[in-house]
Amino acid sequence: MKKRNLKISLLALILTLALVFGTSCTFIVPIWQSLCSHQYILSGDCMTPGYCAACGKSVGELEDHRYKTQTVYPNCTEGGYLEYVCSVCGDSYREDFTDPKGHTFGEWIFAKDPTATEDGEMYRECSACGFREEKSVPAHVHSLLSAEAREVTCTEDGWAAYEYCTLCEYSTKVVITAIGHDYGEYVSNGNSTHTRICKNDPTHVSTEPCSGGDVSGKETPVCSYCHGEYEFAIREGNSAYGYEVLGTYDTYGEDMQRLYRDFAEVCESFYFSEEDLVDKGGYYAIGEYDLKEYSLTLDIASAVWKVFYVSNPVYYWLDAKIISIGDTMFLTVADDYARAVDRREADAAISAMTEECALLITEGMTELEKAVAITEYIVTNMEYAYEKDGTTPVKDMWAHCMAGFAMRGLGVCEAYAKSFMYLCLLNGVDCRMGSGYAGEAHAWNYVKIDGEWYGADLTWTDNSDDLAVYDYFGLSSARMFEKHTPHSSTELSGSFIYEAPTLSNKSIELASIYKNGEYYGLYKSIDEAFAAMTDAGAEYEMKVDYYGFFTTSPIYSINSETTPTVKKLTVTGRNVYVGGNHLDNNSSIQFSSSLTLGSDVELKNLHLLALDGVGVPEIKLASHKLTLGGDVVYMDLRITGASSGSAVAVTTVDVSYVYGGVDVYRLVTGNVGILLAADSRITYCEGRKVYVPQTDDPADKVEVVVVYQR
Repeated sequence: MKKRNLKISLLALILTLALVFGTSCTFIVPIWQSLCSHQYILSGDCMTPGYCAACGKSVGELEDHRYKTQTVYPNCTEGGYLEYVCSVCGDSYREDFTDPKGHTFGEWIFAKDPTATEDGEMYRECSACGFREEKSVPAHVHSLLSAEAREVTCTEDGWAAYEYCTLCEYSTKVVITAIGHDYGEYVSNGNSTHTRICKNDPTHVSTEPCSGGDVSGKETPVCSYCHGEYEFAIREGNSAYGYEVLGTYDTYGEDMQRLYRDFAEVCESFYFSEEDLVDKGGYYAIGEYDLKEYSLTLDIASAVWKVFYVSNPVYYWLDAKIISIGDTMFLTVADDYARAVDRREADAAISAMTEECALLITEGMTELEKAVAITEYIVTNMEYAYEKDGTTPVKDMWAHCMAGFAMRGLGVCEAYAKSFMYLCLLNGVDCRMGSGYAGEAHAWNYVKIDGEWYGADLTWTDNSDDLAVYDYFGLSSARMFEKHTPHSSTELSGSFIYEAPTLSNKSIELASIYKNGEYYGLYKSIDEAFAAMTDAGAEYEMKVDYYGFFTTSPIYSINSETTPTVKKLTVTGRNVYVGGNHLDNNSSIQFSSSLTLGSDVELKNLHLLALDGVGVPEIKLASHKLTLGGDVVYMDLRITGASSGSAVAVTTVDVSYVYGGVDVYRLVTGNVGILLAADSRITYCEGRKVYVPQTDDPADKVEVVVVYQR
């Protein structure tokens, strides 16, 4: 209230100065501009400062470029790069350059045979771009030799007998392409593998791990190939869900799961590797896969890679890009972790992070308490990773995995999501990663608590002062997907993501209870917390201070009709001074009906308001005392209690506000004030600081002594 009066006084002073000095005074303009609610008009070319349409003040800074990213892939002769083009002014720059792939030539072909007196001509063509390389063949008479035929096999090309020249590339060889395997049915080996034999050549035997079914460990899966029971191990801290989803596809499921298992086998081997990887032209490969052997297109194989990538945070060193040449896909490691010494350093940091977080997880914790403890741990110890400009997210892979968090305390959204997923899974809380768009490319989580799935965005839960604000934790389906749009769960490509689990229809509203001063438990709603207060002789405090600023966006809701019958109940929220028209913002609770007190109740730092469409609910004292405490309390509800035992006491630091009206036996205000609705009735009042508003503006109040007789 004092801030508002000061602003009015400043405006009056400025008007007076304007009359004295004239509106053209150089002293007046800067002050007006400082108070102006600027409506900047930007130039549109990112090179000329904008200005305010109301006061003419320059923006003072150039408009930020609005860059859009375009990936230019390498071809045979030109390298690739990422190009950033501003959609406003066309400014552009390039980075992350890769080398050209080089031509993929076929065999030399004679366009003209040489003779004894004339040169011949040969050419070969690139299968990728069609480029033709030509050369001449010196004149000569072929010196021919005979070559024996070779039988075509499943894996090797064959040819009939042919002749070839010893002086040039001339040959009559006609290659017969390998016929491929013709395998029979799989037969279980009883050890989580199965075998099949090629009908073309019985010496060709294929033995592979079993796959298919539920591999979560809750039940023994049955292989969809040989129908034998098997075990497929998912490393602790990784999720089996993505693998299971791939197995649900009728057409590609078995082949996709086989590729996934092959990814896992290579990663498990590399997990312990002390090898320094060799640069193979801009990438570090640990696995090479001929997609023809899996009967998968590159798009479908890319979907398998994406699912594997988001399901396995333990393999933090995986690169976030797909490398393919023709029908061959490569599983690659990020540059940051190509050296074994760098991986061992990251491993040690992750181990220390895991142990440190484990200290916060105590025996008997609920899933909700574990998830909140892990959230607090990450938010307290992690900051968003920006480049030196303070606005551009770091692109290096360390910022996109949990190693960045463990080693530097830094990371982008992907690091937040993977760290949360990893620590949840290690501590018995089911968790998955989601990806898609939330104003920009983004990553988040789905977490299962007490049998229900909820959305969680750890990046948005973290704020600038390392305080967890749970506005985006435990989200219902409606709240989660209001601002988060997942990647497609139907299009099998590199942007594929498994379908999100069915989320709860009600968001979590965190409420913690303290019994006789000691922590008692954490609950998903006020109603659940009320139900847990069963000791009539105890004093309880319920804290509802987990969220942000809720004057216009209530978070908590209450459906109970009475408070618990206990010795005393204190409900404490969070109060934050934000300035402007609302000097304070409190944790908010919306009421769907009136509430009767079951004991003396104290409210601290709260904004109590009615659910839309229910009128003005009442706080019914029922011979109990209601205390308005803390910094300030706002109430849009009515307080009633005509019996001699009922009372309202005001102990807040600042004036408290009861806009719904007061109709009670006794009102005690002491040395602080209470602002009442104009129709308030008090049978007996102690203290003078009681205010009745003259208009709808709380600033227009009159101090009165209120003693209403019934």
